[in-house]
Parts: sequence; structure tokens; C-alpha cells
Amino acid sequence: MAPVRSVPTSPATSQPSTDNDPRFRHDPSWSYQQGLSGSMLKAFLRTFTALHMKWPLSLKPHHESERFVLINPAHPEYYTGVMEDPAIQPEAIGATWYPETYPPQEPFPEGQHVILHLHGGSYILGDGRISSCNFLAKTLLEQTSSSYMLCPQYRLACNHNGRFPAQLQDALAAYVYLLHTLQIPPSRIVLSGDSSGGHLVLALLRYIVEYNHPERLPAPKCSWAWSPWCDVPAAVDPSAWTHSTNYKTEYIPGSFPAWGAKQFLGDMAITEQVEPYVAPIWHPFVVPSPVLILTGEREVLCQDHEKLAQEFQKLEGNQSRIELFVEERVPHDVLMIGWIMGFKNEARHCAIGAGEFLRRVDSPPHGDGTDATA
Repeated sequence: MAPVRSVPTSPATSQPSTDNDPRFRHDPSWSYQQGLSGSMLKAFLRTFTALHMKWPLSLKPHHESERFVLINPAHPEYYTGVMEDPAIQPEAIGATWYPETYPPQEPFPEGQHVILHLHGGSYILGDGRISSCNFLAKTLLEQTSSSYMLCPQYRLACNHNGRFPAQLQDALAAYVYLLHTLQIPPSRIVLSGDSSGGHLVLALLRYIVEYNHPERLPAPKCSWAWSPWCDVPAAVDPSAWTHSTNYKTEYIPGSFPAWGAKQFLGDMAITEQVEPYVAPIWHPFVVPSPVLILTGEREVLCQDHEKLAQEFQKLEGNQSRIELFVEERVPHDVLMIGWIMGFKNEARHCAIGAGEFLRRVDSPPHGDGTDATA
């Protein structure tokens, strides 16, 4: 299936005079502000990495107030296979609701969905809270048939008890919370994640397939993987990132994913059981429900995303369930950084594409009432 390639959005009508100076831009189609903000982001992430900073996580509500909820680990029966690790045990996590706390006592709106979104940050940055995810959440809720979004604050790899499979344990707990605590039908849940969160989306889908118990752990309606990390072990070497032809238009220094990968993998042995979860590009599987992979034409991982989609589409049963959406002009994870780098229109356009994908999945292929995902 050919990728859906977006039409570039119109540039701003008024640009600073320095826009014509290539020293201030990383791409001819970018504005001066876009180039400058990208450089500032790269400097911040380079400093964050060099100082081995640790992003603090708290189970207190803070500014999120009643929108912040605590999620306890799922029942032990859910943690099998790759989830079982004597050194990494499930823990309670926090999560933030958008635009407000989901009211379980009310009937679920017809045709509406709940998004379970897993944030990015190379597994060493982020918490799903308003300060970083508000634009992302607002954009998705406005442009898709979704009423609520839940962003779990999964454990970060740089903190105690944080290497893999901690994040997968936490993502599972959040998904089970939606299914069995709030009683939200799986046909009304969209699994979503950006960057490392996109990597986590693929890991959770793989686990749902391997767990193979549709009653306890059914598949979501569909999934969106925004600029997903495709091969974590390969990122340990920063040159794999910096040698990309798209590196000049990327705001992420090679040191940032390298440090994240080292922390995420820790002292864990990459066994035959673990490798498919940490490097999905080399281990495609038949997905349990449709998946949309979204990428930016100017990001380092763009070619990986194209290969990821191609490898998954080769498997019988995936041809109609895997789609690729390419947004032109933009670097990595435009949904997350659109408001920072001045790519708000492009982020909205990607969200519209995700919404259209969801509508196609949610509509029967014929007029006979058959579920498109059956």
C-alpha cells in the first residue's frame, strides 16, 4: 500500500528578513523561527543528556488537579512472558485525563472514542501532563472522533526500577484500567503513542497478540504510531542517528536517543523473547487491529518508518491493516513539538489524517453492517 503523503501547508504570509539567510534555517521551506526553535531544542536535549538529568515523576495531582488519577497494577495474571522480570515489578502510576476526567457513570457517546496516548521522550523524558501534552491532546480531540484522552505517566528508564519492561507493564495497566475498571468497550479505545510512545504502542500490540486471551485482553479499535522508535538497541550508537541525511533538519541530537536506549535496556539481556519488543522493525507480526504509522519527511527516522510499514505489510493479514502517512517538511514527532517549532498547521493536518483513518476503520466496508476490523 502506497503511503499517504500530505500536501505542504502554506507558509506564513509575513516572514522575517533573515528567512532568506540559509545560516538561520535548516530547510529552505522553514521560517527563521522554525530553524531557531529547532536549534534551541537540540541544545536543550544535548545539555539534558550531557548532564544525565533525571526527569522527576510524582504521584501528586499538582496542576492537573482532579484530572490526575492513580492507576494500580493489573492483576498478576496479566504479567506473563516478557512482562515477567524479577528485577522489574509492576508499580502504581499516575495518568492525566483530557479535556476532563472521564465520567464512567454516563453512557458512552455513540461514535466517540477514548484515546490512550503514550508520550514520547526517548524513555527518559516526559510525564503526559498538561505542561507538555496539552497541545497534542487538544489537537487530537478536536480533529478526531474522540471525546477523552488518557496520558499515563509511565516509569522513565533513567529512574529507579525503570528499564524495560517497566514501561510495558505500565502501558498494560493503563489499558486494563480502561477496559475493566472503567468498562470502556475495546471497540471504543484508540491506542496512540509518539516517538518512544509509538514504540510502546507496537510493544503492547505484540503483547496482546502473544497473550492471546481476547476476553481479558482484547485489541483496541485501532492504533496510531506517531514517529515510532523502531530499533532501540541500534540507537545506542549515536552515529546511526547523526549520519542520516535528515540530521540537519532534526532537532534531536544523536546523544539523546543513545542515552535513552542505554537506560531503557540497562543490564537486560536481549534474548530471543525480548528482541522483537525492542526492535520491531526486524520482527514484524500480524497486528490484532489496524495501525496507522505517521512520520515526518524531514525526520531522521523517516526511512525507518517507511521500512517498518513495508515489512509489516508483507505479512499476510496486514496488507489492509497497516497504513503509512508522511507529512512533508516536518522533523520528528510533529504532533508533540508543533506548538514549539511553529508547525501547528502540520500537526493538525496529521491529526486530521489520523481521524480519517479512524473513520475508515470504524465504518463497515459494505452496507451489511460488518465490522471493518472483524
